[in-house]
Amino acid sequence: MCKIEIIDSGIIDDRDSAFPLTVQLDNDELLCSFGVGGGALVTGQTEYARSTDGGVTWQPAGVILEKDHEHGRANFLKLTIGTNCNTIYAYGAWIDDEVDHQFGQRPTTAVLCRSNDQGQSWSPPVDIPFPMECPLEVSHGVLVLQSGRLLAPAAALSGEDTLGERVYLAVSDDDGQTWQYTIVFEDAVGLNGRRGFFEHKFVELAPDIVMGVCWTVTLGDYADQQNSYVISQDGGRTFGPITSTNIQGQTMTPISLGDDRLLVLYNKRHGAQEIRMCLVSWTDQTWTVHHESTMYNTEFFYERESSVESGIDEFDDFAFGYPTAIRLNDGTFLATHWCHEHGKCVIRWTRLEVTW
Repeated sequence: MCKIEIIDSGIIDDRDSAFPLTVQLDNDELLCSFGVGGGALVTGQTEYARSTDGGVTWQPAGVILEKDHEHGRANFLKLTIGTNCNTIYAYGAWIDDEVDHQFGQRPTTAVLCRSNDQGQSWSPPVDIPFPMECPLEVSHGVLVLQSGRLLAPAAALSGEDTLGERVYLAVSDDDGQTWQYTIVFEDAVGLNGRRGFFEHKFVELAPDIVMGVCWTVTLGDYADQQNSYVISQDGGRTFGPITSTNIQGQTMTPISLGDDRLLVLYNKRHGAQEIRMCLVSWTDQTWTVHHESTMYNTEFFYERESSVESGIDEFDDFAFGYPTAIRLNDGTFLATHWCHEHGKCVIRWTRLEVTW
């Protein structure tokens, strides 16, 4: 019988923080990055915390990238680690304080920092150019493949009715010195109208086999559809067709369990508002849920009102999100997410034990 057991949970940071991502170093220490200031609205800078006891307690470790007060822009970067644990990557975006009225979004620029000393210090930020002149959504860290290839994702927020119309990958085989680009998610004609794709996440399932997942909506009204996934068999150079997960959630993260098995976390924001956790098997064409339960319960219920014209209008009403997890060296999993608790936006950790 397959199951997921919650072992323990706690707080990493409570300073109006959001968008955490955690890595484990080769000495078993954990680092967790997050944006501090404005919660999910992102008005501050990227900081990080360190744990030396498997994630039970956390200490502030410093700033990865300070807010750029001179140019009026905040940032939020997310950690991933190289295959040999020698390099830690912090990838995310500068985001302007003011909205660009042409696009109706805050301008963003993809940016990459790195540490070669176990997170003691960080390099200056380097911009990653993408082949579109519009705001970007950067919603996950750089994926470092076993081959050493870097995959840096970003989605185009190109207009009021075309938010998320394309998700790109910047691909580098020389550790970020040069980049090439491929489109991963794009839908010319969907079953219920043209689809858009938010909150992309990517994972390597086996050498050069890469899965991407996205929260999926119809463009224009931004009504939720079933989440989508794609598979690459060549290290992220090309991807197969967009396939449904049969789960109508929102932000979704797959974590490889080996072979064809996944631990999947996703936001359920309509009806009973929860973060759900699943055990899934997959093929190129099918996604099968073998177990599903609740990881985090907000104890709130949400039903879309008839007066709401677009799903975009709902975003500010949601008070939790961005669930991700990593497998720890002891075989358990450490999940993190942001949520509002007691009037503050906090970063919460949850330790999980998977039986399958």
